[in-house]
Amino acid sequence: MNANCVCLICFKPNDIWIEFLSKFTNYNIYIIIDDNSKDYKEQYVSFININIVQIKNEESIKNGFLNTDFKRNGHGWNKALYYFSTIYINYSYVWFIEDDVFFNNEKTLMDIDSQYSSIDLLTTVFRENKLGKKDHWHWHWIDIQFPPPYLAAMCCASRMSLCVLLKIKEYANTYKTLYFHEALSPTICQFYKYTYKCPIELRYIIYRRDYEDTDINETHLFHPIKDISKHTYYRTMLSELEKKLYPISSA
Repeated sequence: MNANCVCLICFKPNDIWIEFLSKFTNYNIYIIIDDNSKDYKEQYVSFININIVQIKNEESIKNGFLNTDFKRNGHGWNKALYYFSTIYINYSYVWFIEDDVFFNNEKTLMDIDSQYSSIDLLTTVFRENKLGKKDHWHWHWIDIQFPPPYLAAMCCASRMSLCVLLKIKEYANTYKTLYFHEALSPTICQFYKYTYKCPIELRYIIYRRDYEDTDINETHLFHPIKDISKHTYYRTMLSELEKKLYPISSA
C-alpha cells in the first residue's frame, strides 16, 4: 500500500496549482474537480503525474456522500472522501487540501509527515461540543448519528488515515448521508478513539485573515489565500529570502 498522496479539492482547476503540483516527486497527486461542465483530463494530459478526477454528483450522492460542504453548497468534499474511501483505497494517508490553501513546496508536507507518521488525523486546533448543543458555531444544521461529545476543526488542509476514511465510508453507507466535513473527520476520529494531533504547522489554517509578507514561511500552511497569483508571489519571495540567508559560496 502506498503511503503518500496529496488530493487538491477545487471547483475548477488552476494552471498555477497544476504546474506547482506537477513538480512533486514524493507524493502521488490527485485533483478532485467539482465542475462537470467539461472533461478536464485532455487539457492536462501532458502532466503525467497529475491524476484528474471528475465524479458525477449523482454517483457520490447515491453512495451516501453528501452534505459535507458548507451549508450544502458544492460537492468537492463529498467526491474527495468518496474517491479515497470507496473507489481508490491504496493510500495509508491522504492529504486533503483546498485550493485557497498556500504552502511553499512538498517539503512542507514531508516535514509534517516525518513528525506524525502514524497519526490518524492531522488538523488545526479542534473545538469540542461536549453536550451536543446547537446554540453555537454551525451545530444547528449538523445532524450526527453518534452521541456527543463532538469535535470540529478547520479541515481545509488536513491529513487522514485510511482507517478514518473507511469509517467515513461506513457512516455514509449506514446513514445514507454525511455531515459538514469540519466536524466529520474529527468526530469520527474521537468516536473510534483514533489518534489525533494538531501540528503547529497547521496553526494558520483559519477562517479569515489578511496575511502580510512577514507572516509567510516555508514550514506552515496558510488559509485563506484565495488569490492564486499570490501563491506564486510568496514562493518566489521565500526562494529569494533563502538565497540571501544561504548564499552559494563562491569558493
